[in-house]
Amino acid sequence: MKKRNGFTLVELLAVIVVLAIIMIIAIPAVLEIMNNARKKTFSMAVDKYVTAVQQQYISDANFGVIPGAGLYVYNIENNLGLTSTGDNKGYVVVNAYNVDNVKYFVFLHDNNYMITNYDVTTYKMPDKDNSNIQPYSSGAWSSAAANEYYACISVDPAVQSGTAQCLSPQGYVITG
Repeated sequence: MKKRNGFTLVELLAVIVVLAIIMIIAIPAVLEIMNNARKKTFSMAVDKYVTAVQQQYISDANFGVIPGAGLYVYNIENNLGLTSTGDNKGYVVVNAYNVDNVKYFVFLHDNNYMITNYDVTTYKMPDKDNSNIQPYSSGAWSSAAANEYYACISVDPAVQSGTAQCLSPQGYVITG
């Protein structure tokens, strides 16, 4: 009788079952690692843009580009001089009504996450575990941070609706 080389059907099924068990265990762990990496990248982008806005605001104030106290909106695409923002969209609002206690509020999103009306002056810079970093939803983004006028109203409760105004970094008044 001749000996045949090869695998039996039972051996092949056993290998397939073992591989399936490994995949069931590994896939969620890999997805969690990827999700944490995306969230960390987003929180690092928040840090980068806030730092850029802080530097730009100080520069604008020192060179008389802005008139002083007020609200200033720095759009990350248009006002920061950054060559590439990738998927990040949004702006940082500088509340300088009290020039001795300037506050920075972040409205930012990418294709995965968003953060709206987050005060990085009062709270620490958000990290990947920060509950203010939410999954991105275009509907939630539109209602939470649809325009710069909304941002100006939302960051200073002392300003009454209908009379609020904020200034672009160039000093132009934006009213609603």
